[in-house]
Amino acid sequence: MLKTLTDEEDADRGAWLPAFWKDFRRRFLALLSYQFSTFSPPLALNIIQNKNIGKPAQPALRREELEALFLSYDLKRLEMYSRNMVDYHLIMDLIPAISRMYFLHQLGDLSLSAAQSALLLGIGLQHKSVDQLEKEIELPAGQLMGLFNRIIRKVVKLFSEVQERAIEEQMAAVKDVVMEPTMKTLSDDLDEAAKEFQEKHKIEVGKLKNMDLSQYIIRGDDEEWNEVLNKAGQNASMVSLKSDKKRKLEAKQDPKQNKKLKKNRDVKNKKDLKLKRKK
Repeated sequence: MLKTLTDEEDADRGAWLPAFWKDFRRRFLALLSYQFSTFSPPLALNIIQNKNIGKPAQPALRREELEALFLSYDLKRLEMYSRNMVDYHLIMDLIPAISRMYFLHQLGDLSLSAAQSALLLGIGLQHKSVDQLEKEIELPAGQLMGLFNRIIRKVVKLFSEVQERAIEEQMAAVKDVVMEPTMKTLSDDLDEAAKEFQEKHKIEVGKLKNMDLSQYIIRGDDEEWNEVLNKAGQNASMVSLKSDKKRKLEAKQDPKQNKKLKKNRDVKNKKDLKLKRKK
């Protein structure tokens, strides 16, 4: 293991070792699934642990970083396994990413025991089966699966806290509501609202008075309507009167015929009056 001398003269030049160690650990973790997969998990775990270099302070995992690696369905699968609702095979594709994040100290304060760390390294980075790890870690398969389930529970709890913290940051700060008495009474408010309504009503009525509503006048007198209704009959669904323009044109074209129609109309009206008197 490389180690720098702690002389005062070399204190400023000793910063190269943490950087070298960080690069070595990152590359070693990536190669654990290749030639280094022949190493036993305890041996590989001892290699990536360096007591001379303390654990660097890492910022808390953010929601953006979590969403860049895992989908919402992935997190749901982890949660389902932590509740013993699905088999561990359903989440095996997520274990390499979780293992790499843990050993690169990207999971914050997540702490695992030596056996749990060796198990996570063997499954997630060396891609070994439970049967292989049973021999190398020297623990029964049932106990290994119990340790694995506890690891996932801790990871799910951490991911849930990250999401909850992000939601809390987005939520607006809750303000205390102070109930104070109003300056006006209920009757004053009602009177003021009534005055506003009356003023608006006067304005609307004034607008209607100034409008030309002659186009909406119903044309024709009672005699014309009676004549049209008698011609149309009881089953008529629509009736109409001649407009003033048509009447003027007809009057100009055939004034004699109009006089005859008027006489016939007068005669008919007289007959109707006589019949009513007899009845």
